[in-house]
Amino acid sequence: MPQSNDGRRGFEAGAVLARGVRVKIVAAKVVVTGDDELGIGTTTNAAAAIGDTVNVRLDNHSVEGVAGAAIAQFAEVQAGALGKIITKAAGARVGIALEAGAADGDFVEYMPIQA
Repeated sequence: MPQSNDGRRGFEAGAVLARGVRVKIVAAKVVVTGDDELGIGTTTNAAAAIGDTVNVRLDNHSVEGVAGAAIAQFAEVQAGALGKIITKAAGARVGIALEAGAADGDFVEYMPIQA
C-alpha cells in the first residue's frame, strides 16, 4: 500500500538537511543533491541530525506496480515482461522502488522517474 500522502513521504536523513532543499537517495537515506544531479524531490521540513525523519515532496506521485521478481527498497526499476517492474539491469530506468518486494507478483510502491 503506498505510504505517500499528497505527494509527500517520510525518509531517513543521511545528513543534516534544511527545509526546501533538493534531495536524492544514497544508501537508503536522503541527502542533498549536487550540481546537475537528479533528485527525488524537495524537503518540507528540516532534519537536525542524521537519522531524523524528513518529509519530502516527491517530484512525481508514487504508484503501485507489480514486481516481476524480488526488488530491494530504493532500487532503480525498469519495465519487465508482462508490464511488471524489475530491478534495473540493462533497460531504461522507469522509477525508484520506495518499498521492497519479496517476489514476483508483489505490489511495490515506486516513484516514476524518466531517465
